Amino acid sequence: MITLLILNVGITMAQKRDSVRSFSHRHEMGSIYGIPNLTDDQKKKINDLRTPLHKEILPLRNQLAEKSAHLKTLQTAEKADLKSINTTIDEMAQLQSQITKRHAAHTQAVRALLTDEQRIAFDMRASSGRKFYQHRRMSGDHGRRG
Repeated sequence: MITLLILNVGITMAQKRDSVRSFSHRHEMGSIYGIPNLTDDQKKKINDLRTPLHKEILPLRNQLAEKSAHLKTLQTAEKADLKSINTTIDEMAQLQSQITKRHAAHTQAVRALLTDEQRIAFDMRASSGRKFYQHRRMSGDHGRRG
């Protein structure tokens, strides 16, 4: 009985994983950022906007990760220095703010390329709280962030 239960759970988990991969693959093939009916020109322009964004954000994310590791070190020290902890937190907030501002600029640049119908779909997806890269993260094909 236990063996059947374990086997059933394993099969269910494998089916769910395959379903997520299938959805992710269809989603990636169908559109960029979930935007319907993109022309080839729009796809090219959106992809051309992504590369500079990623080049700008990667060093900021790396710095943020370094600050996060440093913060852990400061917080777990024998005698924690609250002033240094707060300074590091402020530096991390500044880096996160820069990343968020670059994402906002990118979003507006993409929106400028879209028709009204496409913009509504794009905005609806963004307002649902889902990140544009989330479908890729589910598939396990990419790193921490998109």
